[in-house]
Amino acid sequence: MRRLAPSTKLALAASLKRLLQKKFLDDITVKEIVEDCQVNRQTFYYHFQDIYDLLRWLLEHETEQALQGTESWQQALLAAFHYAQENHVTVYHVFRSSGRDHLDCQFFSLTRSLVSTAFAQRTQDLNLDAADLDFLIDFYMYALSGILMSWLSSDMREDPEQIVARVSRLLDGEFRRAAERFAAPGD
Repeated sequence: MRRLAPSTKLALAASLKRLLQKKFLDDITVKEIVEDCQVNRQTFYYHFQDIYDLLRWLLEHETEQALQGTESWQQALLAAFHYAQENHVTVYHVFRSSGRDHLDCQFFSLTRSLVSTAFAQRTQDLNLDAADLDFLIDFYMYALSGILMSWLSSDMREDPEQIVARVSRLLDGEFRRAAERFAAPGD
């Protein structure tokens, strides 16, 4: 399959995002996207299986953009909160639709990456079993994702800086301590 030019992918994603400003994901059709983007249906289906495939690409692309320049897991988490605030209508229209699982998956992927990086930076000298490390990463991934999803379901009322400050205070040094509890004897 030939690859879609980045500009065309971006144009399709921008069309979806524009439409998400007006209506829920469940109410958007491929026809509306291609008309807004001024391409034909074949172009869309040649490169994306369906609207959810385009949504997944949009979320991955925008997450990558939002996290550029972040240097710590706290900055990255705060950037994710700010992205959701800045795009609250779009996020809400996905969150309250059948496409929510794609948003949830993006949160899981984002927080798993943040936690994996945090563990890698803090546990280089420890001998951790891969299964134990995966368990620890998943544990904190679900915690951070849950906080993001809870914040979204409460209509983003709480200040992201306060949330991230609380989480940081809770987890400061905790990644290392948790890893030490699981490290092989002699480490």
